Amino acid sequence: MRIALAVVVLAALAHASPGWAADDLAKLVEAAKKEGEVHYIDALNQPKTHERLDRAFRKKYGLPDSFKFTHTLRGTGEVVATVQQEIKAGQHTIDLVWVGAPAFYKAAAKEGALLPYVPADWKLYQQAVARAGVEADPPHWIGPAAYAFVPVWNKKCPGFAGVQIRSWKDLANPAWKGKMIIGDVRKSFTYAATWAGMEAGLGKDFFPRFVEVTQPAIFFRTEESLQKVMSCEFPIQLWQLSGRVYQRAIADSTLDLGVAWPEEGVVMLGVPMAILKGSKRPNAAKLLMEFLLSEEGMTEFIAGEGVFSLREGFKVPDAVRKYTPEMSRVKAMPVNWGTLTIPEVRRIQGDFRKILKVD
Repeated sequence: MRIALAVVVLAALAHASPGWAADDLAKLVEAAKKEGEVHYIDALNQPKTHERLDRAFRKKYGLPDSFKFTHTLRGTGEVVATVQQEIKAGQHTIDLVWVGAPAFYKAAAKEGALLPYVPADWKLYQQAVARAGVEADPPHWIGPAAYAFVPVWNKKCPGFAGVQIRSWKDLANPAWKGKMIIGDVRKSFTYAATWAGMEAGLGKDFFPRFVEVTQPAIFFRTEESLQKVMSCEFPIQLWQLSGRVYQRAIADSTLDLGVAWPEEGVVMLGVPMAILKGSKRPNAAKLLMEFLLSEEGMTEFIAGEGVFSLREGFKVPDAVRKYTPEMSRVKAMPVNWGTLTIPEVRRIQGDFRKILKVD
């Protein structure tokens, strides 16, 4: 499946637009300045990361103080629902969508709701995208970054100082009954994709066994669940972003949080982005996409979120590498993305409800 996906991705890239030449970029900058604003929505970037991007975006292109750079942060399901509503209504306030929900992009591209565009630096991403097995369909949508949900625990909580997790199956530990958190698959496409990949790799009995043994609490937002781990209310969680741990460690050096990269691998979640065809500010949206894939933009993004960059030759900051290793060192669990349609995601969410015994 990984080989087949790589062939498809590379074939699409071979037929993609080469992007803008240098003189065209200068014209794009001026056109974006005239539009005066750009608005993107995503499910990952924290306010501090957006602030970093804002400063670097303005500096790189000489954007005036009057230029508005607006960001909306929502959960993956909420991002998709919001954008779908705007597409259906034909009333767009959002210019660029950046969220880990390939099924949404496929449907939107089929409906002609995405504005085709390929940034100049995309050529520096295409090989890593193929190797990682994440999806992209240029010129409709591209995927310059990726992340994965991994086990995280608080070593300062009673009984957790010596915890070692080598396998996902180590998480089904009776000692952690009532102390475990699982992400809310009902509200997240990325949690659903992770569930599907793990179920395929570990067997259908993994989640029923895990739930039976640990009786996990359910939380949606990664920030909230990590706070629960830090407070020792729930000392361990099945799925957390290593980047969130990195962010907390930067803010508080006294924290001692464990992060595991299980031997069976992790579900590598691409973070696709696309410009909406109904955007009222298409030039500003294109310029933002150019920036996010540039070395400056990617550096600020990774330094803020601590996820995987798919840019060839990108140097991961040492502080990030402590929590999120080089992608070449991480085993990816294969996922049949072609079957992970919106109806299939809803089926997975139904399984989650049954196994967790929730509405």
